[in-house]
Amino acid sequence: MMRILLTGSSGFLGRHILASPASAGISFRCATRAESSRPDRDIVLGPGPWGRTEFEHALAVSRPDVVIHCAGATHGEARLLFEANAVPTAGLLAALSGMANPPRTILLGSAAEYGYVSNDAMPVREDHPCQPRSDYGISKYTQTLLGLAAAERGLPVMVARLFNPVGLGMPPKLALPSFARRIVKASGTDGVIKVGNLEVSRDFIDVREAAHLLIALACARHWCWPILNLCSGHAFRLDVLLNSMITACGKRIDVQVDPELLRSDDMPLLVGSTERLLAVGLAPEPPDFESLLPQILADAENACH
Repeated sequence: MMRILLTGSSGFLGRHILASPASAGISFRCATRAESSRPDRDIVLGPGPWGRTEFEHALAVSRPDVVIHCAGATHGEARLLFEANAVPTAGLLAALSGMANPPRTILLGSAAEYGYVSNDAMPVREDHPCQPRSDYGISKYTQTLLGLAAAERGLPVMVARLFNPVGLGMPPKLALPSFARRIVKASGTDGVIKVGNLEVSRDFIDVREAAHLLIALACARHWCWPILNLCSGHAFRLDVLLNSMITACGKRIDVQVDPELLRSDDMPLLVGSTERLLAVGLAPEPPDFESLLPQILADAENACH
């Protein structure tokens, strides 16, 4: 039975990895911050940020074949993002470097690492130069650089560069759940919601599909590249998705563009290349928004009541 050490198991993606049908037959141990109801599975490392000592303990207890490192943060001040994303990765890689036979390790990257990409470079490939603009993107690219440097030193490390995961349990600050909550709050009185630039298209991937792909990569015998995009390869317009949610709620809601919410550096399009995924036999399915959007709305209704 394959053994996997998972970090970020209580997060959006981590929960779906554990619940994925693809995880059947895999023994998971989860590095966690606090005591849980699963002492047989969870390895408590404390509040963090975790360093080499904490990861050495987790690796010694779990004896994994593969590490999937999903722990991190998506929002916050620059210092906090680096403490959540880059610092623990450095600790993990330091712990791995001290092992005679280190397990293969997948670091969860982000499409935010690419920064601004022109339309003629779409779909963006993994070898496209990264020039992240946000604090989050910079912290994740730092994580990637640490991983690539470790791979150059001989550690079996790969970066899975995740695009925009969607599904139940999404962090509320992301675009679609944020839209859903505003729709729920406005729909009681046939109200108005204010938005930023909706004339943008993004590559979304169902979080369940992302979990399935990560597990498949963990189970693969060999990794051909140090970085793989974790994306659907399909672009979806935000205005179309928002209008579909409004239609699903069954109320009259006016959408108004708020100039204060507009960002001058918004890319009109960001879609990932699936060439490397397809080359290793993984064909990502695009998200089924016809079923997902009502679920995201229902999730928002439950959160607002």
